[in-house]
Amino acid sequence: MVLRLDGSGWSLSSVEAGHCTAATVASVKCALQAASTFDGTQITVSMLGDYVVLEGFVRCRGDDELAVETVASIVGHAYVRNRLLCRGPRDTH
Repeated sequence: MVLRLDGSGWSLSSVEAGHCTAATVASVKCALQAASTFDGTQITVSMLGDYVVLEGFVRCRGDDELAVETVASIVGHAYVRNRLLCRGPRDTH
């Protein structure tokens, strides 16, 4: 996670913090697009405070976990919120 503090320990301005948010979203989007183990083209990335929110669709069960792992490698597990839906076939058992 990107720490947004100035030299005296106070939070930076909202403009500077916004830039950090945009940089985090861009990094996450690039990582999802570059992932070769799953299709991340239908995943929407947004920020809610310090949390990265993943919404949209993945092809099958397990791809959502791979997407979360990819994002967690950038921001940490505690800062990822998974709202992904799996489009794969449902288990009939």
